[in-house]
Amino acid sequence: MIISIIGSHGTGKTTLCNSLMKALGSEWSVFSDYYRKIAKQLQYKTPRDAVVEDQAIRQVTSTAMAGSALGAMLEWTQNLQGHGIIDTGPPSLLAYHRYWLKICDTPISPYMLKLANTISQKIDAYCYLPTGKFALENDGIRSDDVIFQKDIDQWVLCNSANPGISEKKILTMESTDIQKRTDECIQMIQSFIRK
Repeated sequence: MIISIIGSHGTGKTTLCNSLMKALGSEWSVFSDYYRKIAKQLQYKTPRDAVVEDQAIRQVTSTAMAGSALGAMLEWTQNLQGHGIIDTGPPSLLAYHRYWLKICDTPISPYMLKLANTISQKIDAYCYLPTGKFALENDGIRSDDVIFQKDIDQWVLCNSANPGISEKKILTMESTDIQKRTDECIQMIQSFIRK
């Protein structure tokens, strides 16, 4: 089984992912937040810093970032032995990419959509974390721009509907309590495994 945690930045995706990994144990693998991991390795403070580094080519940078993240995710899903959790799944990755393409007035590549759709078909369930549950803090990793966060959230919702992800596969997490979120996810996982 593969589950994906989706939502905008600052909604608790990585916190939930870490809590689930502790609760579920070693038979579960995790595909960590690729954007943040690679940005950190390249010594950017945030993934957004990479995109805005050169305004003239930000659509190229965004395409490279989204393509590499989705390509690595596809490879991970194909080689996965057992169960897995994706921190920041395809709807979220596409949300950031589409946000920047809209600013650049550039259409999204059919290849990118096909790549995201192929991965989405391999995912059994999604945990969607909406904005507005936590105050958006400037922690040096994420943008603290609330308007940017809400824009990304709208693109996440659009990207959940666009590849035809069934609403039955999406669990919206309204609670702000991490243990309650973890318990809800585990209940969802158990219901899918029993089917």
